[in-house]
Amino acid sequence: MADEPRPRHDYDVLVIGGGPAGLAAAIDLRTSTALDVLVAEARGAPSERFGETLPPGTLAALDRLGVSGAFHADRHIPCPGGVSLWGRDRPGHNDFILDPLGPAWHIDRSLFETMLRARAARAGATIRTQTRAIAVTRDGDRFAVMLRNVSGGLSRVRAAWVIDATGGSAWFARRQGARRQRRDRMVALVRFADIADGTFTARSILESAPAGWWYGARLPGARLVTVLVAQPEAIASLSRDEYAWWHRELAATQLLAPHLAGCSLHHERFLTRSVPVSMLDEVEGDRWLAIGDAACERDPIAGRGIHDALTDAADASWTIAAAAGMREPPSWRYADRLRARFADHLATRTALYAAEERWSTAPFWRRRAAAAGVRG
Repeated sequence: MADEPRPRHDYDVLVIGGGPAGLAAAIDLRTSTALDVLVAEARGAPSERFGETLPPGTLAALDRLGVSGAFHADRHIPCPGGVSLWGRDRPGHNDFILDPLGPAWHIDRSLFETMLRARAARAGATIRTQTRAIAVTRDGDRFAVMLRNVSGGLSRVRAAWVIDATGGSAWFARRQGARRQRRDRMVALVRFADIADGTFTARSILESAPAGWWYGARLPGARLVTVLVAQPEAIASLSRDEYAWWHRELAATQLLAPHLAGCSLHHERFLTRSVPVSMLDEVEGDRWLAIGDAACERDPIAGRGIHDALTDAADASWTIAAAAGMREPPSWRYADRLRARFADHLATRTALYAAEERWSTAPFWRRRAAAAGVRG
């Protein structure tokens, strides 16, 4: 007699979180193994989010996932390089024209995540949107996780492995005893706007200022993102006039403001996002792993958040596949790889912030100088 089909509440791998990290892990697992994968994602349709840069080399990861063709069809914008005003009064340039890995990219984040979600479904992963994990227990050699959908319906699923891709909340890992080791905390005040008239450079713009640092980029669909990363108290102490304050600070920039002067913008949309720099003290345990921001929250100044999330996903899926006997065991340990990458990140950001001495007495820069690489 043929085996009965596995009940829909029983899976080999449960991925909690359906952002780039979680979806990439699901794709990797489904295309390299026969494991059953469920992705539980709290949001509905992907929406506009902060985090819209892919560094050179990311296309190789997208090709591995089988989405490079769809990525190009979505008409994301290649970024030929960046211009910065940092540590000196003259702009510096970082061009990707001769980079063997190709250009960077400014992406439509909602289209990007929709593409990954569709690929995961085609690969055979089960995707449940508007579904949150609300409780977890151990059930023998499996985890039993209670899920609640947007209408309040409850379901209990069992999984041999769990991947925590819940972002900074690290929902599952914290319930396994993992704790955040925070190195720094900043805040980003982000404006998305539509370009009604005029043009904005295809390059990324990065500029330091007394309040923190600014970033600007043109996005697909004639849109623009402008970001100020500052001290948390700089935003927390603001009144309802915070956007007027933001505009005044922007007008004082030496590099970004002149580039924006050539654009007429409308439909401004602001969001405030906490920007921690942290890593879990444990990113893997008995049959679970944390990936992406759940494992390591990196400074967005590196512009590698999505790239590193895809790398984490590949390492996590290999680790699980090897444990299931479906791939050769790797020569490395997952946690060691993450710790090494995070240490490199901390060293790079420390050097970058130390290079800016013009605003050394301002609170933002004084904090970075005093506590770079030290738990905050």
